[in-house]
Amino acid sequence: MKIICSADHIVGYSESVIAKGENNDCVVRAIASTFGLEYDVTHRFVAEEFRRKPRKGTFNTAIKLNSLNNIKGIPYSIIPKANLTYPGSARHQKNGGKSTNITLSMFIEKYPKGKYLVIKKGHAFSVIDGVVVGNGNDGNHLRVKIYFAIKVEE
Repeated sequence: MKIICSADHIVGYSESVIAKGENNDCVVRAIASTFGLEYDVTHRFVAEEFRRKPRKGTFNTAIKLNSLNNIKGIPYSIIPKANLTYPGSARHQKNGGKSTNITLSMFIEKYPKGKYLVIKKGHAFSVIDGVVVGNGNDGNHLRVKIYFAIKVEE
């Protein structure tokens, strides 16, 4: 699994004074890397649109992304919930289990091309042409469940 640190992928990240003093900014970094925006521009956008406070994280990201249809003029589409679930193993189905969310490895297999912003419980990152762009260890956790995803329209 190829992994790129978001700091190496985001335009203006290494020069940003704001980025040096930030933490809990995974949504800012995910939006910047997925949409190809500068870090400082994205930071301002997320602060205004998502009401994010500095160093406090971003809450209800999926709900807010459901209400928008573009970010800084770049359109995106929401991956339907049905495409992010699978029935589970045969044993799981036999025991009457409900469908479950797909894992990161299943997501990459299902969507090998394109730019995606992906949300797992408590964290957001990008998947760009099958490569995970986020924290250094995001790509190592292939079994995490994906709860929400958007695709950038190109």
